[in-house]
Amino acid sequence: MLAILGAIETEVADNRRLLSDPVELRAGHLAVHRGRLHGVEVLLARCGVGKVNGAMATTALHSAGATSLLFTGVAGGVAPGQRVGDLVVATDLVQHDVDVTALGRPPGQLLGEPASWATDARMTARLATAAHARAAHDGRQVHQGRVASGDQFVASAPRAAAIHAGFGALCVEMEGAAVAQAATTLGMPFAVLRALSDTADHGAAQDFPAFLTGSARLMAEVVEHYLRADQSKIAL
Repeated sequence: MLAILGAIETEVADNRRLLSDPVELRAGHLAVHRGRLHGVEVLLARCGVGKVNGAMATTALHSAGATSLLFTGVAGGVAPGQRVGDLVVATDLVQHDVDVTALGRPPGQLLGEPASWATDARMTARLATAAHARAAHDGRQVHQGRVASGDQFVASAPRAAAIHAGFGALCVEMEGAAVAQAATTLGMPFAVLRALSDTADHGAAQDFPAFLTGSARLMAEVVEHYLRADQSKIAL
């Protein structure tokens, strides 16, 4: 069963309103809604902000019966040429705030872990197709590449530029790499979609709330395209 996860209420509210025959259940600490979304049975949950919350929610959803996971949310763009409202489909995720360089590891890499966690190729291809289908309506750009996560709200142009340069990341957010790490450890295929609500610079704190609702609605529309795709070609 596919689980759809977001960090904050706005990121899950549109999908929750569209659930058919919803049933609320508990998965450990997590409130989960089970129902049909665009004809597909899903689990839907909000994890809360930060890497620990993302990892715990992923584990709880796996225990509740999720066999794959789609993580959606907003992010700050850090690559040149991006605009608020653009979409990012992750190919892999890294923790930009990890520093074990004193022990000989490169920035972002934990001891005993890979440098980044790759998304599932089939789910990501399907998600990219869905993102392009939605973006075609109003000329938005769809970017594919690395997403960087950290327990920081990045609102500094120099810091954003450093993350892009140091990790090759397209955007920054606060949960995705931890979700990716947990899902990989659990053997659960996953994909990650981000809509840019800001550009992680000095105006990020103002842009984030201003564009949050529209970005969340955009992601819900991409999820609709994803779920209505031909399921006989690419498994959930």
